[in-house]
Amino acid sequence: MRAAASAHKAVFTFLGRCIAYWVAALLLVSRVPAVENAGIWITVHTVQLVLGVFGIPLHRIGAALFVGGARIEIVSDCSPHMPYLIYAAVVLAFPARWRDRLIGLAVGAVVIHVFNTIRIFALIGILSWRRDWFEFAHIYLWQTGTVVAVFATFALWLKSTGPRVRPGPRPA
Repeated sequence: MRAAASAHKAVFTFLGRCIAYWVAALLLVSRVPAVENAGIWITVHTVQLVLGVFGIPLHRIGAALFVGGARIEIVSDCSPHMPYLIYAAVVLAFPARWRDRLIGLAVGAVVIHVFNTIRIFALIGILSWRRDWFEFAHIYLWQTGTVVAVFATFALWLKSTGPRVRPGPRPA
């Protein structure tokens, strides 16, 4: 009985921390526009850098990118800062060593950013070759993909941190 109560308490503590960190992240984003602006800036410049490495011509006006026949504007929802903040809230809330959390936060930032960059390249391709698929891909496919990517990144981080439960005496 005590083990079940202890497990329930741990789950509710974790969920409470997740919610607290997420509320703090939402307050940060809503009160500090520089967070969203940084997310947009990093996204635009990453796309521009990668396209330049591959010699793909790009014209940029602010956050609008023109690649071939495609025009895509990077807005707040196009940057990975919100998915990352969700991931960070869960990592910070999880009972792990701070060293593991910091590594998870750093690796997670890279993974989620790379995923988002791939997402944008795919959307540019869709706009160039199958414009009629864009709405479905942008709204349904890639938003679901982002949720899966965040969950998978967290699951891999959990696996890398090792077991946290110490075996105790078994009841007779």
